[in-house]
Amino acid sequence: MAAENRLTAEQLAALRPGETVSIESGAEFGRRRYATATVVRLNGSHVVVCCEGPRGGKFVEQYGLRTGVRVGGGHAELVNADVDDPATREHLRRRTQRIDAAYRQWSRRRADVNALRELQEAISDYMAESLTS
Repeated sequence: MAAENRLTAEQLAALRPGETVSIESGAEFGRRRYATATVVRLNGSHVVVCCEGPRGGKFVEQYGLRTGVRVGGGHAELVNADVDDPATREHLRRRTQRIDAAYRQWSRRRADVNALRELQEAISDYMAESLTS
């Protein structure tokens, strides 16, 4: 994990409940993973976030307000999402894959109301996930 993409102390202090942040983990194993989380609260020395695990469970984690590094439970940092990074691009691609597939189905049969409903549902689910994660 590199300090160049870590959120600064000023950026961390400016966070407010409900805002979405990016978490980078796994760099110590040579395989960076990115996740999104929602800021739950800030206290004197920590940013508390809620994120979804790989199997759908919700986790509450604390990150240092000065450093953005996770407190306990393995190394992770709050970072600026860099869309030039291949791991970040892959994470974004996976999150929008259902929308892309639904759009392709609808574009082939524009009169198909069910395909349009599936596209609308995929977009709604993505937006709901973006607001809650």
